[in-house]
Amino acid sequence: MKRPVRLKKGDAVGVVAPAGVVDPEILEKGLGSLKRMGFCPVVAGHVCSRDRYFAGTDEERAGDLQTLFENPEIKGIFCARGGYGANRILSHLDPVVIRKNPKVFVGSSDITLLLLFLVQQCSLVAFHGPMVAGNFGRYPMSRSKSQFRAILSGDRKGKRLTARSARVFRSGTAEGKVTGGCLTLLCRSLGTPWEVKSRNRILLIEDVNEPLYRIDGMLWQLKQAGKFKGVRGIVFGEMVNCLPSGYADGSFKDVLHDVFADSSFPILMNFPSGHGQEMLTLPIGVSAKLDAKAKTLDFENCGVL
Repeated sequence: MKRPVRLKKGDAVGVVAPAGVVDPEILEKGLGSLKRMGFCPVVAGHVCSRDRYFAGTDEERAGDLQTLFENPEIKGIFCARGGYGANRILSHLDPVVIRKNPKVFVGSSDITLLLLFLVQQCSLVAFHGPMVAGNFGRYPMSRSKSQFRAILSGDRKGKRLTARSARVFRSGTAEGKVTGGCLTLLCRSLGTPWEVKSRNRILLIEDVNEPLYRIDGMLWQLKQAGKFKGVRGIVFGEMVNCLPSGYADGSFKDVLHDVFADSSFPILMNFPSGHGQEMLTLPIGVSAKLDAKAKTLDFENCGVL
């Protein structure tokens, strides 16, 4: 697994929109946040374009991303937002070129499929983290912003994550490479060349604005596809606004009791890495130790050189 070179103050970082339409006002706020962290953001050509519900055509979005990987002046690539559309550009990307130009790449939500593509097809560590016209443009992120800077710069303080707000569903410890992302996109990966590989791994699962019965259905889909066989542990994000439709629908914990009744691996809930106001940055493809009782996820390294 290739690790990209760490970022430092003054580095030029590309901002790309591989999926949905970007709000220019929120984008500007996010760019300001990057500048205050010491980065020099370079906005790709089609970030503010629109083709239906996409930030430009599939070819334009893929071309922007490929160009940023090929540009030696660009040291990292940050996604503007998710939405929908990352799945449509994967066949337009050249894994050979990306392997030859490893760079820090950060995204989440719909970008989950790109993270899987980079890790599994390109053997490149990628980062599940906040986006420019997402978390950075909407929230102060007073706690998680410092961890973002630390882990991308190779500061070891950024690799040990403690989530006091997390809740323990099942105690225990586990070790394995971390993978995963948004639950909807993990299901969307099934049957594709970039289907999530979960065996012997710690699996991150998060989502937003999905009613509880849909969360139930998607978890069962992953289970029936064999994606929980051989999993070392699971870290659930905050599952923002994933609520029961009515009082009689039960709770998220009820769903977990049903889905994981026949398993014994540790499970941590409400971990701040997803669609919440604070979002910790996780290096996907890097080994980590999960201690559910201690509410910690300790990575072997920061994912950068």
